[in-house]
Amino acid sequence: MRENLRWKLLFVLVIVSAFAFILFGPGRKDPIRLGLDLKGGIELLLVPDYRLGGDTLTKLGEDFKGKLSQKGITATTDLLGSPENNRYSGLKFTFANPDDVTRVKNLAVFQENYKSDQFGEEKNLKLSPTYAGNQIRVQIIQDSRDFPSNSVERAKAIIDNRISEASGGVAEADVRVDAQNRINVQIPGLKSLADAQAIITTTGRLTFRINKKVVLDGRELKDDIRVYFQTGKGYAISFGFKGESAKLLAKITAENIGKPMAVYIDETMLMEPVIQSALPDGSGEITLGNGNKEDAERYALLMKSGSLPISLKAIAVSNVEPTLGKEIVNMSVIAAVVGLIAVMIFMLVFYSLPGLLADLSLIFYGVIVLGVMSMFNGVLTLPGIAGFVLGLGMAVDANVIIFERIKDELRNGKRVRSAVEGGFDRALIAIVDSNVTTLIAATVLFLFGTGAVQGFAVTLTIGVLTSMFSAIFITKTFVELVIDRSPDRYAKHFGYKEVEA
Repeated sequence: MRENLRWKLLFVLVIVSAFAFILFGPGRKDPIRLGLDLKGGIELLLVPDYRLGGDTLTKLGEDFKGKLSQKGITATTDLLGSPENNRYSGLKFTFANPDDVTRVKNLAVFQENYKSDQFGEEKNLKLSPTYAGNQIRVQIIQDSRDFPSNSVERAKAIIDNRISEASGGVAEADVRVDAQNRINVQIPGLKSLADAQAIITTTGRLTFRINKKVVLDGRELKDDIRVYFQTGKGYAISFGFKGESAKLLAKITAENIGKPMAVYIDETMLMEPVIQSALPDGSGEITLGNGNKEDAERYALLMKSGSLPISLKAIAVSNVEPTLGKEIVNMSVIAAVVGLIAVMIFMLVFYSLPGLLADLSLIFYGVIVLGVMSMFNGVLTLPGIAGFVLGLGMAVDANVIIFERIKDELRNGKRVRSAVEGGFDRALIAIVDSNVTTLIAATVLFLFGTGAVQGFAVTLTIGVLTSMFSAIFITKTFVELVIDRSPDRYAKHFGYKEVEA
């Protein structure tokens, strides 16, 4: 065997083995997740969450207690309601006796519209007090007018982008805003809220705080956020701000060297890096120390995909049944398998040994395509299956073109080894031309399509690129290996009976 063939064969085996391991390696129970149409998933109904965080409410309670103290009234405060994403319904004030409650009511301390400055942010609050016995329960929410009018639409776009970023563009989630201004999120292949939140990576607003005071939010973060490893320091996240936020970051870091600047999602702290130096250009890095790569990538995704303009909460979680009936799904899968078998039989009957080599190449094609989808946490839907089968057909078409070109070379009097080389070279132009036009069409579908259309475009693109590699490199390697020792004896397998001396 020629040395270059050994290296080619080794390369092919390493590539296929790597993707086979991704598909079937230890712990891979479900390497390819099925989409909503094939398997169903989980549906979340998200609405704006105007409640306040625990720290904000605690500080607000202290402010009210100070005002009451000026009137000679003392009270204790507690957070009202069960915590959800560290947000509460309001405050509970407990007094020494019911008379104090009556005095507070007459003083109109808890007015319906209340303006408050909390941790550097001015908030317009809506208060709904309830007076009973020696307690006052005050429901507190932030006025919706504090937020942009298109907050829900912007949040929907960011969530859609987060899911796409997390899955390499092949998650095929369905994210939309309904008539009641609620965000409906359907994520395929999932069965629990925890799994859904892991993909959405939380729905909160991103802020940067010093001593709990909000000094920046994530609205003007640049998109080029990346994770890298620093020797001796662990994983780090590089980031940068644009516009006025870049100038503000430069000022903040210059004035607070040595102080921690925490990164929050809603009222939950993600990281608390210490400012090491001023960042005059509005760019810097966050070193995570002992943090792992998964945490770094999750935090980077949050920052990269954008800060939500408003906090959201899930008011309903339910499982989504497959949009296609089980019988239709089974028939579709059977059709794909039958088509694959029919193509492989065709290649074997019409091209004998070369056809068998092409069939082996097609099997490798399938392993690579599915491995790529698994590697990027892809979701397979019915349009995705169609894209996979179409890519398979193009791989077969490429092999047919190659074998026919080899026949032409043999008819022109070339020996087998030269005919194989010339056949692949002549077929290359036609294969590249046809595949490039398909890739252009797939790009247009991805850029201007949505949901399943984009999924089809991604699967088709992966399939087309893999089919080119399969036909031009893998099939050629197999053919060269077979004819290496005695080329002329294999001329008959290409439909040519004699070889010129």
